[in-house]
Amino acid sequence: MAIFGRKHGFTLAAGATAAALLAASAPAAVASDDARGGQAPRRLSILISNDDGQQGPFIRALQRALKAVGHDAVIVAPATDQSGKGTGINATPGSIVKAAEVEPGIWSVEGTPADSVSFALANVFRNKKPDLVVTGINPGQNIGATTNHSGTVGASITAAEKGIPAVAFSAEYSTADPRNPFPQMAQATAFATRLVDRLAATAKRTGPVLPVHTTLNVNYPAKPTGRVETTNVGEADALAVSYVKDPSCDTCYKLNLGLASGVTEPVRNADTTAIARGSVSISMLDADWTVPGWQWGQQPRMLDAVGVQLRLSGLKA
Repeated sequence: MAIFGRKHGFTLAAGATAAALLAASAPAAVASDDARGGQAPRRLSILISNDDGQQGPFIRALQRALKAVGHDAVIVAPATDQSGKGTGINATPGSIVKAAEVEPGIWSVEGTPADSVSFALANVFRNKKPDLVVTGINPGQNIGATTNHSGTVGASITAAEKGIPAVAFSAEYSTADPRNPFPQMAQATAFATRLVDRLAATAKRTGPVLPVHTTLNVNYPAKPTGRVETTNVGEADALAVSYVKDPSCDTCYKLNLGLASGVTEPVRNADTTAIARGSVSISMLDADWTVPGWQWGQQPRMLDAVGVQLRLSGLKA
């Protein structure tokens, strides 16, 4: 049983060990409504954001899907494509941030994904913070080294920094048909909805849906096999970046992005290898880049990881 994390990779030898740790941490792990004594499932207040812009079809589809199962889902996302902006945020005092509710329940923010989440928590959700922040679904996988630069992940990390649990969803790019690079997007949206419902069903009636300052990074494969794996964030960089001299000016270079081939993944149980074999990858991020063991006595959040992993067990792609 692999324990997942941004930097921490652990393996538990047996399910009994995981059960003992889970009992020690005493999280609320409820398998069904019956275990709640027949109470209705918890309905969540959800902030949705992304890095592709509030007008994107995938973020709109995700909002419709979450609302269809009873959650209160509000979009607060960038006005324009902000891909690759990571956790970048406007920190210039006195600068103007333009934001407007362009449609009921849909806000447009002229800024980065992190700006959108920060604005949403300070204004749109100023009276009551959301139970969960959901970002995506991003057209394109955010795995391995790419995770550090993803605006989709960056938006969720921004929420986690402020104590709001978050889930970042991405879908793998398919090279099979250039006319339809995301044939699995409807499946990915359905899976995202099921995962959020699972979190709602296994969380306490009050309190955080996930451990505080936690983000789940979820990547849905182009050709799902039905498997769901909890993974470590890999170190392989699948993006090939080049800068080609452009004749438009003396100092101009054209940025080209492509997919690198033959990249070796050194990390065990990595998200990159899970996606390559058609599994949904779920990694746990904690917004803390400190190397484990750097400070004497520092303990990785093992109990949190075990608890969340068991709550998600049995999910199918």
